[in-house]
Amino acid sequence: MNRNIAGFKDSIATLMALLLFAVALLASPMVLAAVHHIALTAETLPNGQLAYKLANSEQAVIPGPTIFVKRGDRVNVTLTNNTAVPVGFSIPGRPLLGAAAKALPGTSRNYSFTASTVGAFLYHGDNGKERLGLFGALIVDNKDPRPLDHYVDDDGAIVPVTQDNLDKQYVLFMVDSTFWGTEISADGATQRPLWANPTPGAVLGEIVRFHVLSIGPGHTFHIHAHRWLKEGTDKVIDTRILTDGFDTHSFTVKAGSGVGAGDWQFHCHLIAHMEAGMHGNFKVVEAGGDGSAIVGASPYGRILLGPEDVPGVVTFEVSDEPASWFRSARGDAIVGLPFDIKTKSLEVIAPGSSVNFTMSDTNAVHTISSLLWPSGAEHMPFDQSAAYKGGGFVTLHTPGLYVFTCKVHPYMFGAVIVDDPSTEGLDLGNPAQDYTIDLVTGIRDLPTNSDLAIRLLTTFFVATAPDNWQDYSSGVWNVTFPSLPVRISGAPRSEALTDGGVAAPLSILNVVNAALPAPNPPSIPGIGEVWVNAQFEKTANKTKPGTITVLDAGDWKVKRKIALPAINMNNPHNLWPSNDQSRIYQTQWFDTKLTVINRETGAMLHNIKVGETPSHVLTLPTNDQIVVAINGQNGMAMIDAGASEVNRITPTQPHGHKSAHPHGHWVSADGTRIVTPNINTDDVGIYSADGAIQSRTSTGNNLPGAHPIAIGMMPDDSKIYASNLLHHSVSVINGHTGALIDTINLIENYHPITGNITGPVGVLPIQIPVSPDGKAAVVANTGGQIIVIDTETDTIVKMFECDPGCHGANFGAKAGGGYYAYVTSKFSNRMFVVDIDPNGDGNIEDVAIAGTVSLVADDETLRDDGIVGMAGMGGQGVLAIPNVYNGWVQKLPSNFKESLTAAQLNPVQ
Repeated sequence: MNRNIAGFKDSIATLMALLLFAVALLASPMVLAAVHHIALTAETLPNGQLAYKLANSEQAVIPGPTIFVKRGDRVNVTLTNNTAVPVGFSIPGRPLLGAAAKALPGTSRNYSFTASTVGAFLYHGDNGKERLGLFGALIVDNKDPRPLDHYVDDDGAIVPVTQDNLDKQYVLFMVDSTFWGTEISADGATQRPLWANPTPGAVLGEIVRFHVLSIGPGHTFHIHAHRWLKEGTDKVIDTRILTDGFDTHSFTVKAGSGVGAGDWQFHCHLIAHMEAGMHGNFKVVEAGGDGSAIVGASPYGRILLGPEDVPGVVTFEVSDEPASWFRSARGDAIVGLPFDIKTKSLEVIAPGSSVNFTMSDTNAVHTISSLLWPSGAEHMPFDQSAAYKGGGFVTLHTPGLYVFTCKVHPYMFGAVIVDDPSTEGLDLGNPAQDYTIDLVTGIRDLPTNSDLAIRLLTTFFVATAPDNWQDYSSGVWNVTFPSLPVRISGAPRSEALTDGGVAAPLSILNVVNAALPAPNPPSIPGIGEVWVNAQFEKTANKTKPGTITVLDAGDWKVKRKIALPAINMNNPHNLWPSNDQSRIYQTQWFDTKLTVINRETGAMLHNIKVGETPSHVLTLPTNDQIVVAINGQNGMAMIDAGASEVNRITPTQPHGHKSAHPHGHWVSADGTRIVTPNINTDDVGIYSADGAIQSRTSTGNNLPGAHPIAIGMMPDDSKIYASNLLHHSVSVINGHTGALIDTINLIENYHPITGNITGPVGVLPIQIPVSPDGKAAVVANTGGQIIVIDTETDTIVKMFECDPGCHGANFGAKAGGGYYAYVTSKFSNRMFVVDIDPNGDGNIEDVAIAGTVSLVADDETLRDDGIVGMAGMGGQGVLAIPNVYNGWVQKLPSNFKESLTAAQLNPVQ
């Protein structure tokens, strides 16, 4: 009997265990889990951005459809790709079946996952184009009745929130410097796209759940006057940091709790992002009001060929790609329109529409800065206090032409024409002010039929269209402008048209089959080699542009092309040798690296991370220490000779001050001083070699936008020459005290309205080396001129025509004595050779062009990668080997000294 009782008890225990297991199993997410089948398509929007769409919806949206599921649910996604690029479906940090595969254009792919963790997650296209719109939110909540979240009540009490307590939800994506939003019902069933930079809304006291997600550079998110709980804690916060890459944050607030109705600003706390437009309002209205959100700017709205009559948005990708530095997201489509548009950097919108910038295709930091705009336009000038990684967003109301640039890379251009659709022709200036424009340099009300305005327009259409560059291997030059009529100031270019109003189409400026002369090398050779950064040249095994072109100065042949495909060398910009000439130091201007190269073999020795956007590099002649200008930051990187890492960063501004962004610096011959042109503070800084600030000299004469960009220095260090890019001037500064001596106006002989030129003119000066003997300063002007300055009188003695985008300049030794200045251009593929004293009598009045040299490789040129495009284009940094500047020439090895004359070995007599 006892055994029976014992057996009965054992059976009961077993049964109870099975029942408990069954109950637990039935209550678990696995058993109660739903299976969701979601059909998505990837689409191209009217403005060229990419976006996801529910297969049964009318429109693709940014952000993509928000997916709401419960923990444990199974989700199956079918993605059909209707775009021209591969698109995937990926959730960072979450296992996903099929995640490695992308749907090719016109095909479909299946993906599946289990929602095992509660929280907000981001899904994206996994194709490098995520920041163009291929992103959306996945929200995973608990199945059980536990609170979704908590909010802070008027009295500070922490109140739990269930699904039933919610009044609405918002998804806000922080992408570069733009918010993209969706307004969602409490249960997630109804979703309304709010597009770019919307205004979320609520009625006072409503319970609102926010899902804030970020993709790309990190941000901070802050709403004024509202507080919430940090996830998983009882800590009350009002700001949340979202890290680089992908990050998310969900929280709940009671609208207007403790503060009442109002427009409560939300924004990113990063100053540059906020300056670039990353801010908006959370609009809380009184009870009985309409708490709906206000929709932002739509990709379907009032833009060229936009289908809907709502505020529109166009998007530019900031890129490392030559000419397409500001590339419209629909650039390929715009070039394909029947208007002879060759640039991918032009957009057309209606008043009240917006421009979105995303730094999604660049390794560098940038600014989004307005260069010119219609006179009296709102929100102009548009600028940031420092370079950064992010983007920009600006709404444009006034009709006319807006041109944007990057202050760090000032030949990057993107243009937007805001056109009144009720008038014939595109507005180039403000119609209310006779179609005039304003410039960042302080020029106001410039007529758009003026010579200066036409030159600026020409510069844009040449710089942003490789088809308009000068390819000397072709023998002819064609420049094609859009065949679009424009509205300008005053008399149009055709006498048959009335004064003002609609002028001739831009194509009246076309250049047709202009002859390009064959290269004509100097009859007297140079000494050694000339290294040129062909910054735009494309090679087969790199995604980034740029080669180093090595010329033999003895026969003027291209002897080597160095692309360094193993490191994907990116926009090589400036270079300098070690004292023994065995190593070449090369900056990558759209990246973070300084590359050390074996001069004899062209092989890479080191690739050193030095900081954001390194521009120029020199050495201290005394100890061979490397000095790199960190153009995208606020300092100079110092690297000991032979080392492979940065020793220290020398600030170019005291901590807490505006970043200086130094560009083309120079070093005194005795190695005790470093001189930087500071583009962001419009001054020249003199620093001791150990980093102490000795002086700061303004170069702008108290006018905005001087943009000092390069330094030249007398061989005895007595004077400094600084080129001011946007003021078209050269500042002459005492090399010992930093006092301003003089300002040489390079456009004194130019009339900006009529275009009348009465003497030498230099437009947009860049590099400005002083000859090793101190006789002359040679200025490369991107407007297409070479200017020669007599350093004894600080006057212009000669002007020569140069190619478009004239940029690089440096001196090397001429065989038999004297010096050649080597000058290169961004938008051509030849180099000018300037002989500053052809007869050697010490008088530079007879300075002359000695010849021109092709930068295009031939069959005998050594190379480490195949050249596939823009052959020899992008001439910027120039370096002659051996280095014959005072302070360095004395350090040359004997085999180099043997090729120089006594005067070249001792340039300061």
